[in-house]
Amino acid sequence: MDYIIYTPSARRLKKEILGSSSTVTDETSWKCVKTEANDNVLVYTLDHWAEKGFITLKANLPHNELRVRFCYWDSCEDRNGDDERFMLGRFTEHLLVHYSYFVDRVVIE
Repeated sequence: MDYIIYTPSARRLKKEILGSSSTVTDETSWKCVKTEANDNVLVYTLDHWAEKGFITLKANLPHNELRVRFCYWDSCEDRNGDDERFMLGRFTEHLLVHYSYFVDRVVIE
């Protein structure tokens, strides 16, 4: 599933999401972690979801798009189609509550 956020500044939105205090404090259900590949990703920390997978953010600068993708951790053995939809739904909620001023539109292909 391709989840695309159209925004005036993909680079700035990515930086805000991964580095803002509203994302990485203990008061929210999201935290930014660094993977073994040295990438910063978002992990949904409630219930068992942190052990399932993570959200990647890739800025596509020529088109002012921020591409969002759900990925499973290699160690996750319990995988199903609902995980991606749940995580992207929760991410959408977080995006619109905290960063709606950066969002022109969201497209899911």
